Amino acid sequence: MKITALSLSIAIALSPLASSAVELPKRPVLTAAVAEAITKAAIAECAKSETVVSVSVVNDQGRLVYFQRGDGTGANTIHTSFRKAYTSASLKIPTSVLNQAPEAEGYSQLGKMEDDILLLTGGLPIFHDGALIGAIGLSGAPDPNIEEGCGEVGIKQVMDAGE
Repeated sequence: MKITALSLSIAIALSPLASSAVELPKRPVLTAAVAEAITKAAIAECAKSETVVSVSVVNDQGRLVYFQRGDGTGANTIHTSFRKAYTSASLKIPTSVLNQAPEAEGYSQLGKMEDDILLLTGGLPIFHDGALIGAIGLSGAPDPNIEEGCGEVGIKQVMDAGE
């Protein structure tokens, strides 16, 4: 009897809190499985042109979710692919749009924002239902436009398949 009365007292005391609770927004999250699938699709696309790359996929906050180093790629591709992904996630645009920014009026300091910002082609944001969920960065190709193309294919194959 005392337990029932105590439970009822707690429920009554907490009821105003329940009615005034704020509903948090729901947003899509980039999972490791999706990041891995995007990575593998991008690597497969680059392999068609006999290009080996390292790939980093980060979440919307620029934190690493998945990484794969291409066989024979240089040690620099590890951090470079991450920095391209981080930059794209942080600024929500492809890094190819940014590589001309240092010469543009008002953007001369963009590359000095922080250590992980890298203004080189090869980073692409990943969106789902209009919301940024992450970004991909590729490094190791002889032409960064190849990297961007492979990243675009990887994102498209996986994200279009999920719709």
